Amino acid sequence: MTAPVEPVTVEQLGAVRRVVLNRPRKLNALDAAMSAMFFRAVDDAVADPNTHVIIVSGAGRAFCSGADLSAVPAAGGRPHTASAGDAPGRGQATYPNAVADMTANRSRVENWLHLWSTPKPLIAQVHGYCLGLANEIVGCADIVVCGESARFGMPEAREFALPPTLGFWPVRIGHARTKELLWSGRLVDGQEAVRIGLADQVVSDEALASETEAIAARIADVPAARLTVVKQAVNSWAETMGVREAALRGAEYHALYHQAGYPPDPAVAT
Repeated sequence: MTAPVEPVTVEQLGAVRRVVLNRPRKLNALDAAMSAMFFRAVDDAVADPNTHVIIVSGAGRAFCSGADLSAVPAAGGRPHTASAGDAPGRGQATYPNAVADMTANRSRVENWLHLWSTPKPLIAQVHGYCLGLANEIVGCADIVVCGESARFGMPEAREFALPPTLGFWPVRIGHARTKELLWSGRLVDGQEAVRIGLADQVVSDEALASETEAIAARIADVPAARLTVVKQAVNSWAETMGVREAALRGAEYHALYHQAGYPPDPAVAT
């Protein structure tokens, strides 16, 4: 009997730990179990004194296609059509409970802020799709290296979901561009991602892994404690500007989004 494939795997490359999202048949879509395993893998890397830098990458054709919608409950995903036993009635849209939704969202945001505060340098290696909450991982990364095939976006913001921290886009790419991308739902390729600040470097897909590892190895030459001080010093600027508070408030807006537009408000012109 073949051993089950782990949805998150790790590889040690000297002082660099690679954490791999490993559900390629699902384009590395994250369900609750995989998310928990991912955070544990990062925490394990942080706890290892021989690891100075962490790389996050995806197996197969994509970095991560976002949340696994087949595993998202109604309270956290798109509104669903009511069954005969549901209120308000058959065929009508039901809403997640706003308070429960906000509470669950707050817990998720705390996880992302924990990743943001990871004391060791975190590098995201992105190829193919980076959609929805995958942008939360990238937003928490210190450096983003992408391949030419990379496609960043949050198309779900036009229909059913608003990632709570917005992938830290307002800080990375500015307020106006964040609104345009969320409203339009369009995807950004690797070249544009670097131009607007979603990524730091774009290389060919063939050179992506080796280039990312070269960057990580150079950083890993520095003592881990000094890397931590530098990271926290820089992050403190963003946090003084209100990044942490804005991310936590995103839990409220995510819940509000789920309440908005189902069914359309007749008082609002279409």
